[in-house]
Amino acid sequence: MQEEYRTLAQEMIMAGVEAADPRRAIEDNVKVENGVLWIENRDSYPLSDYEQVLLFGIGKAAAPMCQAFEEILKPDGGLAITKRGDEIGQAVVQSIPVYAAFHPQPRQENVQYSQEILDLVDSITPDQKTLVVLMISGGGSALFCAPPPGISIDAVYRLNELLMKCGANIHQINTIRKHVSQVKGGQFGHRVASKGAGLVSLILSDVVGDDLSVIASGPSFQDATTFGQAVSLLQQFGIWDETPPAIREHLQKGRQDPSMEPPRQVPSGVRNYLIGTNMAALHAAKAHAEDNGLPAVILTSQNTGEAREVAKCIMGIAKEVQDSGNPVQPPVALVIGGEMIVTFDWEDRDGFGPNREFVLQSAIEIQGRPNLVVAGADTDGVDGEGKSGAIADGHTIERSHLDPQFHLDKHEAEAFFDALEDSLEFTSSTNVNDVVVVLIGPHQS
Repeated sequence: MQEEYRTLAQEMIMAGVEAADPRRAIEDNVKVENGVLWIENRDSYPLSDYEQVLLFGIGKAAAPMCQAFEEILKPDGGLAITKRGDEIGQAVVQSIPVYAAFHPQPRQENVQYSQEILDLVDSITPDQKTLVVLMISGGGSALFCAPPPGISIDAVYRLNELLMKCGANIHQINTIRKHVSQVKGGQFGHRVASKGAGLVSLILSDVVGDDLSVIASGPSFQDATTFGQAVSLLQQFGIWDETPPAIREHLQKGRQDPSMEPPRQVPSGVRNYLIGTNMAALHAAKAHAEDNGLPAVILTSQNTGEAREVAKCIMGIAKEVQDSGNPVQPPVALVIGGEMIVTFDWEDRDGFGPNREFVLQSAIEIQGRPNLVVAGADTDGVDGEGKSGAIADGHTIERSHLDPQFHLDKHEAEAFFDALEDSLEFTSSTNVNDVVVVLIGPHQS
């Protein structure tokens, strides 16, 4: 039974990854019939109403999303900005250029390519009937970078460096980013609307809870944050004095001028569609288990916290299920999504991965238990810095000649699982956070 569970656990994770594939998300939610562009089979955009369609993409999945869209409707222009490297977003887009920029730390290329998007939008004339289609995915906040006048990319780079180290969560980080930008916090949507154009944003969520104002810093959504909150957060995390002077001056000016705040409403011609989520991946994993005869329960798509501490909690539930049948009877699969973290010294960050640390702590917790398998992976194929994830069972610790606690404390879980050939590795073109599965059978076969 245990080997069957190990195989099924890996299949469940891959089912989740495939369900969140950006091409599939576009294909399932976009079509053209009889000259009409349909989004989610409910909103129609007659193409005869528009003289041109511009396609833009920002984020790690920008290229495959744009590729899938152009196969449905060839745009008249546009461009996409994706992450530099060969991990996420590799696809051949024929109709528009795809530029590779830097993530998570923006550099001058990010600003250059972002300005090209703004120039194309600004070139729309009042008499042109234009529909802008924007593909948004994880990483879009760093990739779509347009600092306000007077703020250099070096200042933005330094700010992002401080934010990545300070311990702030993504909601807090993006609250600050929105107030040092010309496009975040709904500003891009208003810029498009000011040219008399329509805007359709198709969004893959990499944010726990799927808050549209946080995904890629919400370039086409309304925002409720303030300059005062941005200043308070920088002070709260003890990095205000280290923040570049030009940014501090800009934020202080914004505190005194309400007109500088991000837009509080979405313009009538702007629509946002959430077409890919962690929950969709979890449902696919659940369905795969059930198709193979194993009942499954989705516990949550909003799992957060320190990976090893979360593992203690989840494994406590798994052991209770196996021992007493509460809150569900075994055999059963528990399916969990969200985004865990690992706390580490910045200098020792190489090789860390929250899913791998979750699985290693889980292996310690379930040591000696039969018929219990746990696997976790980041759907983007890169868990922190390293392979996608790992798999373990009640015999993992005894099978290894390595010290599990040492490797956990040193953030070297990948080396531990590599030695057992229990690392999970796959190439992905999506990014909808983590998928964790726990397969629980009775004590004995």
